Amino acid sequence: MKTCKQCTTQFEITDADRVFYNKIDVPEPTWCPECRNMRRLAWRNERTFYNRPCDLCGKSGISINAPQWGYTVYCISCWWSDQWSPLEYGTDFDFSRSFFEQFHELTKKVPRITVVQNAAENSEYSNEVNDVKNTYMAVCSFFGERLFYTYWLGLSKDCVDTSYILESELCYESHDIFKCYHSKYIYNCENLIDCAFCFNCSNCQNCFNCFNLKNKSYCINNKQLTKEKYFEELKKIDFSSFETVEKKKKEFWQESLNYPRKFAFIKNTEDCTGDYVRNSKNVSYGFDIFGQENGKYLFDAGAAKDSMDCTQAGIDSELMYEVHGCGRIYNTHFANWSYYNSDCEYVESCHNSNNLFACVGMRKSAYCIFNKQYSKEEYVVLRDKIIAHMKKTSEYGEFFPLGHSTYTYNESVAQQWYPMSREQVLAKGWQWQDAMPGIFGKETVAWPVAENSPDITKEILACTECRKNYKIIKQELEFYKKMNVPLPRFCPDCRFYKRIALRNPRHLWHRQCMCEMAGHDNHHDGKLCNNTFETSYAPERPEKVFCEGCYQAEIT
Repeated sequence: MKTCKQCTTQFEITDADRVFYNKIDVPEPTWCPECRNMRRLAWRNERTFYNRPCDLCGKSGISINAPQWGYTVYCISCWWSDQWSPLEYGTDFDFSRSFFEQFHELTKKVPRITVVQNAAENSEYSNEVNDVKNTYMAVCSFFGERLFYTYWLGLSKDCVDTSYILESELCYESHDIFKCYHSKYIYNCENLIDCAFCFNCSNCQNCFNCFNLKNKSYCINNKQLTKEKYFEELKKIDFSSFETVEKKKKEFWQESLNYPRKFAFIKNTEDCTGDYVRNSKNVSYGFDIFGQENGKYLFDAGAAKDSMDCTQAGIDSELMYEVHGCGRIYNTHFANWSYYNSDCEYVESCHNSNNLFACVGMRKSAYCIFNKQYSKEEYVVLRDKIIAHMKKTSEYGEFFPLGHSTYTYNESVAQQWYPMSREQVLAKGWQWQDAMPGIFGKETVAWPVAENSPDITKEILACTECRKNYKIIKQELEFYKKMNVPLPRFCPDCRFYKRIALRNPRHLWHRQCMCEMAGHDNHHDGKLCNNTFETSYAPERPEKVFCEGCYQAEIT
């Protein structure tokens, strides 16, 4: 067991881990897995936007980089253009100084991109999106249309306030759903049509307030009704009332405790641990991943193999280690937001390149160190010499320091999964921003009066929780009317964090199945199933957590 240099907890490095570290020739980690993930997430800002002009063309727009920190920021078209060259910022390595100090200086010089987008049409106010159209405030969404306030959504359209959604349409305020249509307030569901307030249901149509159902229609409270009776009962519920819906949410989650939960949402896998794992094999400690093989400590990762310690990474990749925001890479380690690379280490915002070491913003390049061009022979000699220097200073093998991030801790996704107070962050020497973006006190109408405003899209509203001002756009209003849901009285950020709070933490506990076994007379005798598992449900939580076999027996 080793002691984490960051949090001082004990963590294990297995023989299999050491085989991987030796294979890619890196030292063993000194931070525990969760602290390593936190450090990578501190380099990711998804949702904190600033208005600022491009420092090259002057065009105004949004950026994930705060103006006050002094970074040069280019809009998307300028950053990818040939109007500037990353080689202009090349520098020699100084062996009398630390590596990370010099790399930090380079990151502050090379222009940064405003937001991350690719093939985005009429979607200026979105970040980390790919092949989207007519989206607004969508984050980490791809191949979609008319998405508003979505997070991790793919191959979907006409969705609002949803997270972790695939191949769905006309869905509202839901998370972790797959192939669902015209549904609202549904969670961990697949193939649902015209449903509301459902948890862990699959292949259902016209169901309300149901849990763990399969292949059902016209059910309320897990009870079968006739089609006529179902719609008769549904008419008694005023879904357009904010008070009614909020009351129902509390009742729904309280009632959900009466039904067993499967220890993890794992499907089509072999030898995997974690939560929300699909189509993977031999993966340990994976969260929100798919198509992974032979991996460990993977978060929001897809379609890769033989990799460890990856966050928001994957897509046809292999031999990744300590990378964040990367895709289609091979044998690349200690990388941040870099795509289509091979044989690279310590790269940030580098793309379509190979054999880079300690570079920022490079594109279609090879054999560069600190943004300076070398011959292949020169590159190998200097790289090995710098690595030897880094080993002496105990820097090699570590991801970029958290305190050097281009974002403050409370701007970054680290605060979402590993929340800390201002005092805790500053005590560690990390960055904190006191004045986060947002407007307060400019509201033109108050709730509940706003509900009856003749043109709510012209009003400025105040979140009933944090008091931040926000607006409702025309397309959004049309969606709410179509779905018969109340206007949101919380700002987009509060709505997002309320959804995220419904998901389990990314941590595993070893537990025993809570299913009581039946005795010889088919009555429960108080003895629990002997099966054990790794689960993201903490032991002190109130849910009844079952192993796979007991859970399937319960719902079949």
